[in-house]
Amino acid sequence: MLSVIIVDDEKLAIKRLKRILLDSGAIGECSVFSNPREAYEFAKEQRIDVAFLDISMPEINGMRLSQLLAELDDSIDIVFVTGYDNYAVQAFDMSALDYILKPITAERVAKTLQKLKKRPRVKTSSSMLSVTLFNGLDIRIQFEENERAEPIKLRSPITEELFAYLVCHRTATREEVVEALWPDLHGEKALNNLNTNLYYIRRTLAGIKASPCFISGKKEIRVDDSGLQCDLYEFERLLDKIKDASEPSAELLQQAAALYKGDLLKGKAYEWAAEQSRRLERSYIELLEFAARHSLDSDQPHRALSYFQDILKLDSIREDVHHEVIRLYIEFGRHQEAERQYRSLEEILRRELGTNPDARIRKLMGRR
Repeated sequence: MLSVIIVDDEKLAIKRLKRILLDSGAIGECSVFSNPREAYEFAKEQRIDVAFLDISMPEINGMRLSQLLAELDDSIDIVFVTGYDNYAVQAFDMSALDYILKPITAERVAKTLQKLKKRPRVKTSSSMLSVTLFNGLDIRIQFEENERAEPIKLRSPITEELFAYLVCHRTATREEVVEALWPDLHGEKALNNLNTNLYYIRRTLAGIKASPCFISGKKEIRVDDSGLQCDLYEFERLLDKIKDASEPSAELLQQAAALYKGDLLKGKAYEWAAEQSRRLERSYIELLEFAARHSLDSDQPHRALSYFQDILKLDSIREDVHHEVIRLYIEFGRHQEAERQYRSLEEILRRELGTNPDARIRKLMGRR
C-alpha cells in the first residue's frame, strides 16, 4: 500500500482527490495539506511514496515543492495536478510521473495509479540496520546476509544523541525528547532543533536505502524495529523469556550474558541514559547471579565460578559473592587463589567501609 500526500490550496480539490485515491484501494495512508511548507515539514519526518502537487500555489508553488521533496528523498514519485495545461512540458522536464488536469476524474486518476503500479520500487527489506548500545554506540548497515556491516556516520554529535535516545526509549513524546536533549531551549526553537536533527537522521537512512525506523506523530515518535537489530532489544527480550520460563535455560542465560559487553552507551556523557544504564546493570547482575546458582544446581561449579567473578567486576563489595568464589577455589584445591581473593576482599572492605570480612568468610579461611 502506498503512502501519499496531497498538497493543494483548494479545499474542494483536496477533498475530491483524497476520496478518489482512498476509494481505489491502492492507497494506505493519505495526508492532505493546503500549506506547502507544512507538507515539506511532514515529508522530513514521514516516509512518502507519492506526492500529488497542485502547481499554482502561493509562496511555494508545486514545481519548487517537488524540487524540495526530491532533495529529501529522490524516490518520491511526483504527480502534478493543475487547472492549466501550459505547465505540462515543464512538469515532464522535471521527471514527474504524471500530470493531471482539473477537474479531476476517477478514470484519469486510475491511469496514474496504473503507472504507479508498474513503477519499480527500491526494496529496503534486504538491508538491516544494526545498532549496538552496550559498551558504546555503534550504528551499521548490512545490505546482504553475508556482507560485512558498514558503519554509519551521522551528521553531528547531537544528531547521534537523538538517534541513541529514540532507540533506547522506543517511544517518546516530543516534549520528553526536547527536555532531555535541549533542556535550556523552549517552545518552537527546541522543537525546530528536534525536527531538524530528525530530518538529518532520515536523510542519512534514506541515502543508504535503510528502513525508515522512526515513525513520527504529532505528539510522539516511536521506533519501528522491523528493519532494525539492536543488542538492547535482544537483551531485554531474553531477560523476559528467562523470567517467564518454568525451567531456566543455560543457552538463554549464556546468550543474554554475551550481549552485555559493557555499560549502556559507555563513553557517552548522556545524562538521560544514566538511570537506564544503572537499571540494566542491576538486571545483568541479577542474571549473572541466577546463572551462577543454576550452574551450581546443575553440578557445573566451574561455570558458576565464572559467573560469580563477572558479578564482582561490577559490584566488588558483594561479600556473599566473594564467599562463593573463595569456597569454590578451596573446593577446586586452588588455595593460593582463595587467599588472594580473601586479601582483595579485606582491602576493599577496609577502603570502602572501614570493616573486615564477616565471620563466615574468616572461618572459611581459618581466620579468627
